[in-house]
Amino acid sequence: MAEKGKSKTDVSARVEAKNRVHLCSKCGNKVEVVLSVSPTGKKRMRRVCCEG
Repeated sequence: MAEKGKSKTDVSARVEAKNRVHLCSKCGNKVEVVLSVSPTGKKRMRRVCCEG
């Protein structure tokens, strides 16, 4: 029987990756991720930082 007390995923690494700040390579600002929906109904995640 396998032990049931241990998780297979590294939860601390996932939390660290989620909290990591992503900076834009062009302007240096924080990159925000937004959900955009096209007129046809397709959903897409977009990264927004320097509108230009």
